[in-house]
Amino acid sequence: MVFGKAALPALSLLLSAVAVHAEEPAKTLRIIGEAPTASDPVPKRFVAELTEAQGDSSAQTTLTGWLASIEAPASSGEVTGACVEQHCTFTADLDGTRLEITGDFAVHGLVSARFAVKDDDKTTQQGAVSLAPLGDTVPGLGVLAPANALNAGQLDQLLTWARQNVASGWGDPDDAPDGFARESLGSWQNDKGRLATGLFFTADLAQLKAEMAAAQKAAGWTPLGDPAKGWSTGYPAAVLPKASRNGAEQRFASADGKAMLVVAVDPPMSGDAFDAFVESTSADREGRNHVDTTRVNGDLAMRYEEKGVITVAVYRNREGGLARLVFTYPADKADAYQPYDIILQRSLTVTDGLKP
Repeated sequence: MVFGKAALPALSLLLSAVAVHAEEPAKTLRIIGEAPTASDPVPKRFVAELTEAQGDSSAQTTLTGWLASIEAPASSGEVTGACVEQHCTFTADLDGTRLEITGDFAVHGLVSARFAVKDDDKTTQQGAVSLAPLGDTVPGLGVLAPANALNAGQLDQLLTWARQNVASGWGDPDDAPDGFARESLGSWQNDKGRLATGLFFTADLAQLKAEMAAAQKAAGWTPLGDPAKGWSTGYPAAVLPKASRNGAEQRFASADGKAMLVVAVDPPMSGDAFDAFVESTSADREGRNHVDTTRVNGDLAMRYEEKGVITVAVYRNREGGLARLVFTYPADKADAYQPYDIILQRSLTVTDGLKP
């Protein structure tokens, strides 16, 4: 890759943003680079998407983001780093290999830097890196989506409906997608026969949204909830067509009645009462297998098998109420129902105004 002289001022302007001298909102910088002497797992050609933010002083900024190879073999990972005035260093974690790139990026339009890989104190690779600003198109791979095209929660929902692993809960709408979500996106890209970059291409996001819409339509996904009472969820009506109510509980069953979803908002528990509830509900006992339990403050998510029945549950305890969702189905019918385990758990959202 050869960058012409016209690229020098552009890159200088792009990367001089890293040397800001007043607090400014975080910015996204997209850089394309080439390291001709690099060898696997260090990519010879890569894209780095970096978010720069004000550091501890006016002359310092921090860098976070993602770096991905743009040609086979696939290699990608999270980036962290910092700049002091124009001198910047950032490190990409490439599946346990730490790639460090260092350079005075904004001095006299300089577009060269150095890379190094170290194993303990021993340098195993090093060489020159050429850098240039990147617009919205990655050569050979496609058009990148805008930096704010989707938040962490939106990407996690898309990936969940695509049956990819995501974190322990749908991401916060106020956060950008994290490295785990990008890895899951890379797995989906690999499944589709594409290079697993974890980069947000417009075509990929459009396909994920179309796949989610099709999957929800096939499932008869139906929203549930009461905004006035601070909760929302949904259920697959095509899978659980029999609806009924028992007091505070809304119930949705399969045609044969063997699979059941129960949703309710109960009176709140005190902190001590919820602790005791978690302890008793998640306690080991004979005959209970494949137990998976996650608790974060007032939230508990569980999955286990007992007496041939799989139970998937989530409880969200707030000052005004306790929201619960419990899904049960025969273990020998897991192929039909298991795809909805994580979707149902993570679909139950509550606000601080939750109440019965």
